[in-house]
Amino acid sequence: MGKRKAVVIAKERIDILLRLALETAESDLSRAESYARLAWRIAEKYNLRKKTVLKRYFRCSKCKNPLIPGRSLRIRILKGKGVGLICLKCGGVKLIPVFHEKDKNLDVETYSTRLDSRACS
Repeated sequence: MGKRKAVVIAKERIDILLRLALETAESDLSRAESYARLAWRIAEKYNLRKKTVLKRYFRCSKCKNPLIPGRSLRIRILKGKGVGLICLKCGGVKLIPVFHEKDKNLDVETYSTRLDSRACS
């Protein structure tokens, strides 16, 4: 089996394992954690880029335990900072910054005029 085929199969397995982890989290947390751990190990073995979902939600950066939203992860909206992900096992906090949409190609005067027109409508 060639490397490309192995990478394709690995990506499919990771998707399946993450879906299973979310589905079984309600009934059996330990099994869901083992699915997330296995998905992470497959991604490491085949040197795959970890998906944003896999990096953000399925592994605590402090204690390295798998995080399942709603069971071992608390999600909070922090005013002015973004979204906070709090591990319920170790208390580690991960911040996901949320920025406002800005047009970098527009100068300040045009941008403020555009904002004023949105407020009027």
